[in-house]
Amino acid sequence: MADTFQIIKYEGDNSTFIWKSPIEDFNTGTQLIVHESQEAVFFMNGQALDLFGPGRYTLETQNIPMIRKLLNKQTNDQTPFHCEVYFINKTEQMSIKWGTDSYVEFMDPRKNYPLKFGASGEMSLRVSDSRKLLVKLVGTESSLDQAGLTQKFRAFLMVKVKPYLAQVMQKSEFSIFEIDSHLGELSEALHKQLIPDFADYGLSLERFFVTTIKRPDGDKGFEVYKDLQIRQYADVANALLKQQVDIINQQTNAQKTIIESAAIAKKREQEGYSYVTERMYDVAEKVAQNEGIGNFSSAGIGIGMMGGVAGGMGAVVAGMATSALDPIMSQSAANQSNIPNPAGAGVPPTIDLKPEEPSPASKTADPDDDMAVFRQKLEKLKMMKEMGIISDEEFNEEKKKLLSSL
Repeated sequence: MADTFQIIKYEGDNSTFIWKSPIEDFNTGTQLIVHESQEAVFFMNGQALDLFGPGRYTLETQNIPMIRKLLNKQTNDQTPFHCEVYFINKTEQMSIKWGTDSYVEFMDPRKNYPLKFGASGEMSLRVSDSRKLLVKLVGTESSLDQAGLTQKFRAFLMVKVKPYLAQVMQKSEFSIFEIDSHLGELSEALHKQLIPDFADYGLSLERFFVTTIKRPDGDKGFEVYKDLQIRQYADVANALLKQQVDIINQQTNAQKTIIESAAIAKKREQEGYSYVTERMYDVAEKVAQNEGIGNFSSAGIGIGMMGGVAGGMGAVVAGMATSALDPIMSQSAANQSNIPNPAGAGVPPTIDLKPEEPSPASKTADPDDDMAVFRQKLEKLKMMKEMGIISDEEFNEEKKKLLSSL
């Protein structure tokens, strides 16, 4: 009577997908207990009759206590009413390892260059259709755990994963050297493509991760491709760096010029003169050093310059023009350089290039000497125009006066 009614249940580990109860050919009235996250399939005479969810059930079979022994005598004490129960674990099985058994080859679309790489990672599975999984994978086996499932799906994964990896890489916008920062995108793309393939076996692919990429370092073709990539980015980086350095140098030089200009301006302010005054002294010095210009003319320039300091810019320009063009300025400058002029102080002199009445001695002068004087005056006019002391209009006007004096 102890074996008349039995209790069938499974309380094993979660690494098992399917487990077959060793209690078979049980009598009608046997109790079936199914835990949460489990399902049980009742087979009778080789057919999957019922699917049971969590709870307790009374199984009805054709094996009737007391009389089954009489019936089994005709079949050598074996019941002709075979029955069995399979338990299916519905929990999500995580950390199931996968990996490619060889390199995945693809054509890099950016360089049209053949490349290859290996990949591995983890996935998690859950039984979605117990009947389909039993019929397609388990059959009459007594159990199916993670190791057994991985072994069964090894060839399946290689046939599916490798083409999907190649397709994703050919369509991707990142290179093989940037793939580590795009593992999430790669994993998501593969996950979507593999879901229907696992569903055909009654399995739900809950998660799929690519965790490791193996590049063929040392391979001759890959090293050539890697060198091209490094040179491309290195040259661009060096050009950008040089451009930034040049900009910094230009900014530094500009700031240095500003600081030096401010220092010079402060120095002039402390010493009591301006930039215009300094430039006038420079012009006077250059005129005095010019070849073919006499010492007396230079002295006249000096007088004009001193007058400009006292009377302003107009006086300077007028004094320089007078010293350059007056044919007898050298003599008057020598006689009047030390004579004060309080009545005319600060009043700019006018430029007067009108030729004076020649003295009796000059009327008999050599024409070549007149031409030499003309050339000297014209040279001074040109120099004054180039230095910005007189304008082009003033130069042309004074030039006409010189020509009319010949």
